Amino acid sequence: MSKNVEILAPAGSFEAAVAAFEGGADAVYLGLSDFSARKAAKNFSKEELRSLKTLAAPDGKKIFAALNTVLKSSEINSALDAARFLSDISVDAVILQDIGFASVLKKLFPELPLHASTQMSVHTVEGVKFLKTQGFSRVVLSREVPLELIAKIKKEVPDMELEVFVHGALCYSFSGLCLASGMVLGRSGNRGMCAQLCRSYYETEEGKKGYFFSCNDLEYKDFVQQLKFAGVDSFKIEGRMKSPEYVFHTSALYRAVLDRSDYFDALKNSRICFARKATTGYLKNFSGVNLLCGGYPGHRGVKIGVCEKKLKDRFFIKTKYSLGIRDGLLFFKNNDESKPFNCSVEEISSASGKNLKIVGDSSRVYVKTSELPEVGDEIYLVSSRTLERKKVNPGSFPQWKKAVEPEVSLVGNRIKIKCGDFSYESEEIAAERSENQNGFKDKFAEILKNSADSFYFSDKVSFEKNCENVFVVPSVLKKIRTDFYEKYAAFCDAAFEEKKEKVLESFVLPESAEVPGIFRERALMNPDKDIPFFMPDDPEASLKSVGGFLTVPLLPLMKESKKYLSKINDIISKNSDKKILVGLSNFGHLNFALEHLKDENIFFFIDFSLYIANSFSYSFFKDLLGEKLLFGYSWIEEKEEIPELLPEIIPISGFNPPLFISAGCFERSNGFKQCAECGGKRSEKTLMNCGRKFKVVSKNCVTFMFSE
Repeated sequence: MSKNVEILAPAGSFEAAVAAFEGGADAVYLGLSDFSARKAAKNFSKEELRSLKTLAAPDGKKIFAALNTVLKSSEINSALDAARFLSDISVDAVILQDIGFASVLKKLFPELPLHASTQMSVHTVEGVKFLKTQGFSRVVLSREVPLELIAKIKKEVPDMELEVFVHGALCYSFSGLCLASGMVLGRSGNRGMCAQLCRSYYETEEGKKGYFFSCNDLEYKDFVQQLKFAGVDSFKIEGRMKSPEYVFHTSALYRAVLDRSDYFDALKNSRICFARKATTGYLKNFSGVNLLCGGYPGHRGVKIGVCEKKLKDRFFIKTKYSLGIRDGLLFFKNNDESKPFNCSVEEISSASGKNLKIVGDSSRVYVKTSELPEVGDEIYLVSSRTLERKKVNPGSFPQWKKAVEPEVSLVGNRIKIKCGDFSYESEEIAAERSENQNGFKDKFAEILKNSADSFYFSDKVSFEKNCENVFVVPSVLKKIRTDFYEKYAAFCDAAFEEKKEKVLESFVLPESAEVPGIFRERALMNPDKDIPFFMPDDPEASLKSVGGFLTVPLLPLMKESKKYLSKINDIISKNSDKKILVGLSNFGHLNFALEHLKDENIFFFIDFSLYIANSFSYSFFKDLLGEKLLFGYSWIEEKEEIPELLPEIIPISGFNPPLFISAGCFERSNGFKQCAECGGKRSEKTLMNCGRKFKVVSKNCVTFMFSE
C-alpha cells in the first residue's frame, strides 16, 4: 500500500497553481501555450512557469507539464524546443500522448521523466507493461478502469506509478478515442480544441430529447482509502478550465480526506465553485454506474433551499448555507431542467423588511433577483463572493534560474571562465594588486550569482590561485558577467541544435515498400459492415480475406483483455495455414504483437486509433515490429496530407469511423432498455443534433456513434 499518495491538481493558470499548493496539493499539472490538450485554458508563459518553479521548489512541490497532443511532423521541432525549456527548468515530468514524440524525447532528454497521458487510452495490464518497457515512469489510467483492475495492474507492474482521476469531469467517450469534435467540427480533442459535442442536446427519431451523452462528474472522496490500498500513487483532480477557487477547495477536500479530517466545508465550497451531479463512474465496474445526467449538463453548485413563496420582485427561502449580495443562483422553472435560469442576488431582506448584505446558515429571508422561481422550485448556489481569492501577480515572484558552476582564472590581463565544455575569455582589463587576498573572488562570485536577466546563475564558483590579491573595478566585472552569460546561452543553444539535429537524423526509416492498393480502401478491412473496424463475437464467420490475408482488426477498448487476446490467439492457432493480418489499435496490443513476431504467417498494420500523425510515430512502430509491420493508417482527423508521407502510411478517405467509443451502454444509461431485456444484443438508434444525423450502436455494453 502506498504510504504517501500524491494529490495532483489542475493549473490552467498561475493563480490556479498557487491556489492548488495553498489548498494542500502536492503537485500540479499544467500546459504551455502550445501542444496542450486544453488550449482554451490560460496556460503558462515561460516566465510564469519559471516563477512557479521558484514558488514550488522550496516546499518540494512538483510540476508536471503537459505536451499531450497529437503532433504533426512540422511541429516536432517546436515541440522539442518547448521540451528543452521544460528540461532546463527541471520539471518533474512531461505528460505525453504522441508515441513518436516520446521516442524522440527519450533520446534527446534521457533524464526527463515521461508520463503516459490518459489520451493514450491505457486501460489494461498489457498496455501498462508495454509502456514500462518504453521508458515511461507513470501511466495516467483511463477514467474507465475499475478499482479491481487498478489493483491487478499494480500487482503485475509494481514499479510503474499509477495516476487515477478522482474528481471532476467525465468524458462520455473512452479516454483518447473521441473523434467527434475533430471529425464533425474540425476541432480535434486530440489537439486540445474539443468542442464538447457530448454536452450537446440530441433528439431521437421517436421525439425523445435530452443530453444523452453528458456525464455526471467523478467524485471518489468515499473511495480514497480503497484506491490507496489498491496501489494508486497519484490522485488526479480534473479541471484546467476551472477557477482558482475550485482548485483550492477541491485540493483542500482531498487533503482533508487523505488526512482523515473534517471535509464538509471543503466539499461544499468545491461544489459551489463547480459541480455537476456526482458519480463513481466506472470505479465499481467496467460498464459504469449512474453515468449520465440526462437533464441539465452544466454547473449546478449546491442546493440551498426551496422557493417557499413569492412577493412582488422577490422570493422567500430558508437558506441552508450563507448567502450574500451578488452571489450566483440557479433554478429550474417548475423544476424543469430544460428551463435553467441563472441570476445573481440583488437584494436580501429579513421577514421584517430589513436590508441585509449577507446572511448565515438557516436564515429565512426574501431574495430579489432579476428572474423569479416558482413556488416549490429548488434553488442552487453556484457562486459565492466569500470564496473569491485575491489576485496573484506572477511578476511578484522571482524567476527560477538554472545553476552553473564556473571555474575562473586570470590569463594575463584577461579573465577566463570555463563552464563545462564552454570557455570564455574577456577583453583585456586593468587588474591591480590588492592587499585583500579574497576581495576579487568574493566580489566576482557575488556578481556572477546575481545574474540580472540571464536564465543562468552561478551557484558555486571556483577560482584558481592566481585570482588572489587582485582588484578589478566592479563595473568591469558586471560587464564581463553579462557578456559571459550571453555567450554561454548562445553556446548552449547551438549545442542543443546540434544534438537535436543528430537525434532527428537517427530516425531513419527503412527503404519504403509500396503497399498493395487494395489496403488503401479502408472499407475493405471491415469485418462487420455496421460496426466498421473491430472483430465481432463470431469472428471466423465474418473475417474477410483481403489482399491474400485473413484480416483481424482489433478493438481498441478491451474490457477483458486477457480473454479477448486469448480469443485472437485461438483464431491464429486455427488458421496456421493462412497468412493473417492483425490490426493494432491500442498500446495494449503491442505486447501481443511482440509475442507473435516469430510466427511466419502473422503480419500487422497500425489502425487509425493509434494516431500516426508524423513520421516519427511510424518509425517507432517500424523499429518495434520490423518487417512484420506492413503499413499503418494515418491520423484520420487531419484533412491535409501528412508531411513526409511514406507509402506505408495510408491516408484514410471514404471511411466513417466511430465518433465515440464508450465503455458505457447508451441504452441502459439513458433508460431506453434494461440489461435483462438486452443480453448483449445489438441495438441501434438514430439521433439528430443541429441538423446533423448520427447513428448510435450498442452491443455487449459498449457504445459506438457514427455520422450518417
